[in-house]
Amino acid sequence: MEKDKLIELGQCSKPHGIKGAFSFHLTNVVDSVLQKGTKIFIFPKTGASCVSSAGEEVEISKISFGNKVIAELKGVSDRNKVESMLPFTIHIGREEFPDTDEDEVYLSDLLECDVYEYETDQKVGSVYRYYESPAHVVLSIRGSKSFEVPFVEKFVPEIDIENRKIWVVIPRVI
Repeated sequence: MEKDKLIELGQCSKPHGIKGAFSFHLTNVVDSVLQKGTKIFIFPKTGASCVSSAGEEVEISKISFGNKVIAELKGVSDRNKVESMLPFTIHIGREEFPDTDEDEVYLSDLLECDVYEYETDQKVGSVYRYYESPAHVVLSIRGSKSFEVPFVEKFVPEIDIENRKIWVVIPRVI
């Protein structure tokens, strides 16, 4: 599967123990879609990884969530193999995500949505990334001018995910 059609869930750069486990660093540990039997795609982060640059599909044989996310992958049973695979990024197909409630969206679904100014209904750009600040998620919008808005109802009052449109209140500097 092509990397640009997958959702990045995190990365792995550390082994765990001596029996072939990995210490995953996930962007969302609380609502992770990963579980035993989940097939993930891994891609090397650097040339130090033996993972194919085209990516590899692997299956999670065991995963536990706690202070750390510890995972075992099918066919990997020793620390030497783990270390040779590091570092890599972890991806999954969007179709593997559970359905959302009516008033919920996945942040990854907001990428490349057209963005309109709420007051004027004028297109101002599209979402090109998001990140989590200590207070909340922030959407980065690229258009004739690039800007960011907190992903809260006051600044993002309307979303039409079916038509890939978002309306925002653009922050004004006084």
